[in-house]
Amino acid sequence: MSNALKITFRIMKNRFTIFAMMLFIVVAAMQSGCKKSNSEHKGGLGATDETLRFVWLADSRGDTLEHPVNLPVMTAIINQIAALSPKPSFVFFGGDQSYRGYIKPSYTFVAWKNLFDTLRENGIPLYTAIGNHELYHQHASYGYLLVNQKEYQNVFSGNPSNGPAGYEHLAYTFTSQGGNSFFAVLDPYFVKKDTVHMGLGGHIDDDQMSWLKAQVAQTSAQHKFLFIHTPYYYISDDSTESSAADTSLTLLWSFLDANKFDLYACGHSHLFSRKTIDNSIHANPSTTPPTPAWQNNVVQLLNGTCGAGPSTEIIDENLRTLWNIHNDPLTYYFTVVDINGGTVTVKSYGGYTGAYSLIDSFTIQK
Repeated sequence: MSNALKITFRIMKNRFTIFAMMLFIVVAAMQSGCKKSNSEHKGGLGATDETLRFVWLADSRGDTLEHPVNLPVMTAIINQIAALSPKPSFVFFGGDQSYRGYIKPSYTFVAWKNLFDTLRENGIPLYTAIGNHELYHQHASYGYLLVNQKEYQNVFSGNPSNGPAGYEHLAYTFTSQGGNSFFAVLDPYFVKKDTVHMGLGGHIDDDQMSWLKAQVAQTSAQHKFLFIHTPYYYISDDSTESSAADTSLTLLWSFLDANKFDLYACGHSHLFSRKTIDNSIHANPSTTPPTPAWQNNVVQLLNGTCGAGPSTEIIDENLRTLWNIHNDPLTYYFTVVDINGGTVTVKSYGGYTGAYSLIDSFTIQK
């Protein structure tokens, strides 16, 4: 081989080596970018393509030991949920399952849980939040029983167990598979021993509040939802038990507002109501001067009967419109929530034992 050819070959070889190195750098950079994208998809703004559907309902109880659950209504609603397309990823139930939650041996938590067998068999799991009726004595509502709470924890062991010590399956959180939605459940009626009658508005103790703050600090989810039995803003004559009278609930709402939660989903009052808590509403308008107004538009969705006797209170029409209230006789409700990227669409349905129709719809945009 001539010297000229050797020089030409060496130059080509060097150029090929440089080209290969440059190609390696470009490919590595592309892979790094893909990894970053996948990491972003686990939460925050990078998870904007995640879609998810779930159902929210509460208060299926009957009014006597002989009829602890409103079975005709619950059966109709479960059939409505089973027919949804696309099917929900899960169902959330917000407490007051039956007139007495644990009536051994005539009625148990297991009997109520079995109502959802058809949904579970269709791949739709059930999550629950505890209500006050779950804890009542068989023959009286004089207080809350520890044995009921423990039995509830045993039966609803499918709820996550990542709550504070002692709160397993009562208070818990989880995040959607794509990381874009964060879900938290609280227990406002937690007891460490049998307890005389407590305020129905409930209370969030320091253990739960500290734990919730730590859980929220760890998430980068775009959407955040809280599920709890008791409302913060009461619309019906339950106002004598108002959660706003308990400072722990005000501290909770302050935290939800500061962290821009999408939804505060509750039950307890036997009606439907939906209100965006915006800067026109003060935390406590009775103080002088009033406490600061809320800033971040957390929605209170009160869906308080899927079987419990609807509230018969006469409601001022202005209030009815402002708070999107429905309490028609023999009418019960469930809510379907669809998350599509940054948009949450919430549709609520009302009916009796037949088909249910749309009664309320709104969207949350993040």
